[in-house]
Amino acid sequence: MNGLYDAIGSIAAAAHANGDKIDENIRPEDNAYAPHGLDVFHRSTYIRIGKVENEPRFNVTSPYSFRSVLQRNYTESELSSRANVDLDTLTSDERTETINHILESDLQKATEQHEEFAEAFDRELEPTDAELMRIGYGDEQLWNGFIVRDKIYPYEDEFSVDEYRQIVSRVRSLRIQTTKLVHDVVDVFDRAGSEEISGDRENDTRSDRPPALGFQ
Repeated sequence: MNGLYDAIGSIAAAAHANGDKIDENIRPEDNAYAPHGLDVFHRSTYIRIGKVENEPRFNVTSPYSFRSVLQRNYTESELSSRANVDLDTLTSDERTETINHILESDLQKATEQHEEFAEAFDRELEPTDAELMRIGYGDEQLWNGFIVRDKIYPYEDEFSVDEYRQIVSRVRSLRIQTTKLVHDVVDVFDRAGSEEISGDRENDTRSDRPPALGFQ
């Protein structure tokens, strides 16, 4: 375990040296689904650095959840118009159910455009050393966004702030490029307004943390 904490310490030292903000220490005893690691903000972009079990590396991931973004972007009047009802007249449970129905409808439409997005991604952003993973939602595994993933090896003697900076910068760059491409291709974001997607401000991306990772 000491080796693990030494590795996390090396990552933390590199993050501090790079000017990044360490937001939270992650421990499995706090969250059974989380690996040991750190949550950081690199130039205002949320990134999780988590230990990979039984391997001498950490995954470096940054998620973008459509559902979270859409819910933030809709105004109260837009949601009421979509639902054809004044949300203020509903009970708390009715309101939640109504908003969920709207957001799931948007995810269904986004899913119908996933192939178009994938073709655009391959054409415009590939190849890249980082991986792009799809986030699924619900029983139908609707398309609910993406996760950029790379890896880092803090156990190695030559691990340095330069290596850390290269990895987190690559993850941030691909996340921003992919977000912009999503907003260009996927029509539901036009309906929900326009979110600032430059990545140069600290969004509340902690609400975007996906429950699981997986290719689709």
